[in-house]
Amino acid sequence: MLVPVIRRIKENNKCLIERVFPVEGNWKVKVGDFAEPFSPLGDCRFSQNKMEFPEEFKPNEFKNSKKYYYSGYLLGKVKKEKILAPYDGNLFQDENGKFIFQENERGYALLSGVWGNVKSIYENKSVLMETQTKDILFCASTPYHTSGELVVFPNPSDILKKSYLENFIKGVRGKIIYIGHFAGLDVVKRAYELGASALVAGSTHSEVFDYAKSNNFPFGIFSGFGKIKTPEDIYKFLSSISYRYVFFEGGKNLLRIPVRAEDITGITTITKNKNESDILKKEIVKDIEAGMKVQVLQAPYFGWMGKVDRVEESSIFVKFGLSENSVEIRLPNFLIVE
Repeated sequence: MLVPVIRRIKENNKCLIERVFPVEGNWKVKVGDFAEPFSPLGDCRFSQNKMEFPEEFKPNEFKNSKKYYYSGYLLGKVKKEKILAPYDGNLFQDENGKFIFQENERGYALLSGVWGNVKSIYENKSVLMETQTKDILFCASTPYHTSGELVVFPNPSDILKKSYLENFIKGVRGKIIYIGHFAGLDVVKRAYELGASALVAGSTHSEVFDYAKSNNFPFGIFSGFGKIKTPEDIYKFLSSISYRYVFFEGGKNLLRIPVRAEDITGITTITKNKNESDILKKEIVKDIEAGMKVQVLQAPYFGWMGKVDRVEESSIFVKFGLSENSVEIRLPNFLIVE
């Protein structure tokens, strides 16, 4: 019985990753140079933060077209709420009359984020790094691209997730967060409001996914819709690389994790010495056998991961967790997971 295969963690031994300046900058590297994740490729200066105020905002001592405020000084009020400057910067009005407070320009170093070599440089804007990665396949993701430091929560309860976001991470902004087995609407909304770069989880409800998509928020799930656990091998791998710089590629349904060259085994890598079509066939379908791990697509076990107990002519029997009983799953409602 031939069954489709999903490789949830794939190895990629020759991957190109683009690193881009937010504004034009100056390079410290040249083509062929080797870099590690925290190696600076170049630097630039730009204003990294700004605040936009509603129409009700009344500025404090604002007389000209622009006024400078130090961090902690009173910017103005929205009704009775006082707004203090969170950083040194300038308050000004745009062409529509909206007040904006913009942080002073400061130095920004563009880090490599990967172990790899500089493949090419495009003017003062971007560089292509040739590296190697381990890519985790999402079951579903919003079609956006971002990158940032990965923070892995220890599968907190639903009650604690918002507290983790607000109190247990020093600066959510710009980070990619694994929130646990399930992400509810309140957690996704809070991560978006706090400026997280992306959110990943085992599962979610469809309306939560739609909220992220409508707000252009990078959000990926590993297992499916409903309340489904993250596969154990994926959770263990994420835990082992927590705080590493990673790349969320929603258009490709991938979470891309840079690794050292020695971390690649080459098992799933296509080489010139092998027939590419034969390898692809092996990756796409396999004969199902007892002991294999499968993902079930049949109610009421949709999205569950289990182990094949035995194989029949048009169905398999699967055990979930520690249960001694096996459940019949009919073709084509399952996939082999590797």
